[in-house]
Amino acid sequence: MPHNQLPTVAIPDLHGSLRRFHLALSHAPPEHHHLILLGDVIDTGHDTPAILAEIRNLHDTHHLQYLAGNHEQLMIDALYGPPGHRHAPSTDPQDTREWNTWFMNGGQNTLDSYDTPAALLNDAEWIRTHTKRWIIHNDWLYSHATRPGPNTRHSSEHQLVLDGKDALLWPRPRIPANLHDLHPTLTGSVHGHTPRTVPTAIHDHHGKPAWFIDLGPNTLKIAIHHSETGVHVLDTPAERPGLLSAFHTTTEFSDHLLVRLAKAKLH
Repeated sequence: MPHNQLPTVAIPDLHGSLRRFHLALSHAPPEHHHLILLGDVIDTGHDTPAILAEIRNLHDTHHLQYLAGNHEQLMIDALYGPPGHRHAPSTDPQDTREWNTWFMNGGQNTLDSYDTPAALLNDAEWIRTHTKRWIIHNDWLYSHATRPGPNTRHSSEHQLVLDGKDALLWPRPRIPANLHDLHPTLTGSVHGHTPRTVPTAIHDHHGKPAWFIDLGPNTLKIAIHHSETGVHVLDTPAERPGLLSAFHTTTEFSDHLLVRLAKAKLH
C-alpha cells in the first residue's frame, strides 16, 4: 500500500522512555502505519539519545513525522537562547531563566544521557529543523497542546502568547479560547501535553472530538490514536505485531466518554 494511504497512528509524550516507544511500535509497526509523534519525546527519562536515533532513522525510511512539544522548546531555548535572542548553541549550563526552567522540567536527565556535547547539539539541531507544530493527515489534525487558530503557521517562532510561550505548545485546552473549530472536512484532532489518567475527548461547538491521550510520564502504559479504529491503551507488547486484534482496545470506554464529556471543558 502506498505510504500516503496507510492509517495514521499518533504517539504522545514519551518523555525519554524507550520502553513505551517500543510498546507503541510493537502494535503499530512503521511498515503498516504512518506514525506521528505528538511532541515531548525528550526529558524526564534517560533514553533520549536512543529514542532520537530511532526516530531519525524512521523519519528517513518510513516518513515518521515529529511534532514539537513544550519540552523540545525548553531544550532549544536553553541551548540556543530564547526567540528573538538566539545565539550559537552551547551545552554548558548557564544561570539563566531558560536553563533553570529546562532543568526543573527534566532537562538535566536529557543532558546527562548524552556521551558528548556534540551528540546533543546534533540532535537538537535536527529537532529544531525537522519538527513542525501541527499537521493534518487522514482527515485528522495533530498538534501537541491544542488546535491552531486560522492564521497559525506550521513552524514559526513568532506565534507566541504574551508571556513568550508558544501558543500551540503550552496552553491547556479551553473552548472557545484556544480549542478552535476545525475545517468542515476534518474528523477531529489529537493531542498530548495535558496528562490524564485515561484518554479523554472533549468536543467543539460542532461536535468534533479533540482527543487528549497523554497518560503522563510515570506510567508503563501508553495510549495511541489510530485514525481508523480510535484510541487504544497499551500495556503489553503485541503478540502478533501490526494486527488490530492484538490491540487492547478502549472502544467501550471511549464511547462512554464521548457521551459523558460531550460538553466538558478541561481546566
